[in-house]
Amino acid sequence: MGRVRHAVLGGTFDHLHVGHEALLATAFRVGRSVSIGLTTEAYLAEHPKPFPRELEPYRRRRANLERWLRSHYPARRWRLVPLENRFGRSVEDGVDALVVSADTVAGGRAVNAERRRLGRSRLPLVVVPVALADDLEPVSSRRIRAGTIDAQGRRRAPLEIRVAVELGADLPAIVAALAAAFPAPRVRAARSPRVSSRARTTARARHLAESAIDGADLGIGVARAARGSGAVAVRSAGVGLPARRFPPGGAGALEGTLLALVRPDLGRKVFVRPPTSRQRWRRTSG
Repeated sequence: MGRVRHAVLGGTFDHLHVGHEALLATAFRVGRSVSIGLTTEAYLAEHPKPFPRELEPYRRRRANLERWLRSHYPARRWRLVPLENRFGRSVEDGVDALVVSADTVAGGRAVNAERRRLGRSRLPLVVVPVALADDLEPVSSRRIRAGTIDAQGRRRAPLEIRVAVELGADLPAIVAALAAAFPAPRVRAARSPRVSSRARTTARARHLAESAIDGADLGIGVARAARGSGAVAVRSAGVGLPARRFPPGGAGALEGTLLALVRPDLGRKVFVRPPTSRQRWRRTSG
């Protein structure tokens, strides 16, 4: 999907966090101009949020958002508009794309249904994957208000991590990577189940990570292949990251690969869903 004239998005933007930043960055990548609907206190009174006492007032949310926009996109065209209802200006003429997160796609579909009812064209939905916190759970304002994570997705309490490996000599490299990635993680070795050596290295790593997760925030599994290469997998109770291979090269290869897996610094992926009957996903690099 190429750049469109005008992209819109909306939300509460409470305790502005990395997930919000991904949405905003995508909107500016997609649209030459951007409109952002910001839920008002009247709207939130009718649609209450968890931990309401920690919810920032409208003025503070608006000021924080304006500060971020001026800092990151000083030369771009944007406007903030109060969002008094679920649709705001997304159902008006002059809108070319709607940016939503992966967990608010239903809201985007509702916008298109309303636009169709009003006799207007449907909008392409630009769907941004949710940002994951240290524990692989989504970064959300609710979790920030609850005191579980900060705005960068860092867990406030130390992570409980269990590790299952095929080669005990890999443990120091794993501990080093986790210490660099997380503040004061609690790392323990888990009993490694027997896995058929005929299985692929990535499949064995995933199985080891699944076996290690019991009673922990994260489970990590490392499997070794011939000639010193291997694979590492990370999962939480609900999310499993794709297993990643690492080349021969001593402890540094494993340590670097695991660190990149739990602390990715690459661009995010953006999924664009055109309003067609086939409902296909097309991936573009972020």
